[in-house]
Amino acid sequence: MKQAEIKSKNIVCYSFTENAQIIGEKLITEFNTFNIKKNNKIYIEHFYNTKTEGGIKKRIEGDFKTKDALIFISSTGIAVRMIKNYIKSKTSDPAVIVIDDTGTFVISLLSGHIGGANELTKIIAKFLDAQAVITTASDSRNIEAVDLFAERNGYAITSMEDAKKITAVMVSGKNVIFYSECIQNSSILKSSTLIDYPNLILYGLKPSEEKKAAGIIFISKRPENLLPENLASLNLPFVKLVPRTLNLGIGLRKGVSYKTVNKAVRLALSSIGKTMLEVKSCASIDLKKDEKGLLEFVRREGLELKFFTQEDIKKVENMFTKSEFVKKTVGVSNVSAPCAYLLGGKILLDKFKYEGVTVSISISDGQNL
Repeated sequence: MKQAEIKSKNIVCYSFTENAQIIGEKLITEFNTFNIKKNNKIYIEHFYNTKTEGGIKKRIEGDFKTKDALIFISSTGIAVRMIKNYIKSKTSDPAVIVIDDTGTFVISLLSGHIGGANELTKIIAKFLDAQAVITTASDSRNIEAVDLFAERNGYAITSMEDAKKITAVMVSGKNVIFYSECIQNSSILKSSTLIDYPNLILYGLKPSEEKKAAGIIFISKRPENLLPENLASLNLPFVKLVPRTLNLGIGLRKGVSYKTVNKAVRLALSSIGKTMLEVKSCASIDLKKDEKGLLEFVRREGLELKFFTQEDIKKVENMFTKSEFVKKTVGVSNVSAPCAYLLGGKILLDKFKYEGVTVSISISDGQNL
């Protein structure tokens, strides 16, 4: 199975015993070394229960909303009891990993695929020379699940229920049709853009095999969750994936909430006939790197996040309208449009304002097919 990218960039680790504390400190050392070797930017914090004001339990709600991954060096029972009130959806929950306090087992507990817990579990197990415990059915069969494939190729999934159905078909070893409307000839699809599954049928190449299929993976830029007539006539369950090609540049006042950021972005997208499904990444000025509303929005939507410096923005700010107020506040005359532009592609929406949030949108030049 193809290796997934390490999605967790902002990690928090909790320890409850003296031995667990030693393991937590070792993780910080290992990740710092890993960052240097792999040129990564993974940030990890470690909190020891007796040395944390109010105890670790007091941190969980906020960390669950803003961190990419939570690592408990404890029993699974402690971890489950602490996170149970905050679990919402596999599309928005952070990765949760449990390590026993002897460092023998590293367990992927929550958000294995979309949250990246499975991949992070494997890395941590290597750090500690421990046994990785991953229980998702597709991984134990060395099959690339639909949600993992979508993550790897920058696709949004229109329905997680549909994705689960097709992954179940694959786990059962049945034939699955693969069809992309984004490219006319299935025979020239690159292997890197195909899901890693031995019983995959490229639509149109083997019509006789299509009759034996039990499901369909369909890639399209169409907004509606429907199959084209040629595939619909097969009357099979399907999952539709949408290429993520849009980038967001966001400027915002200090302290703006997640709800306000979320609404501003959706209104901006709607104004140009686009949806959240098509968004790939988001950027702002580095002065906003601790804004909880922005961080929660990005994590909930599973977006790539980048922060640009004043120097980065100054190189391109003359291309866009200027604001003296913004310049006095953050040192540059425009934040959202330069950030959207620096993420790459053509500007589709120069500026959309809503309750202290400014949104600009660009579309990437290239896309996965």
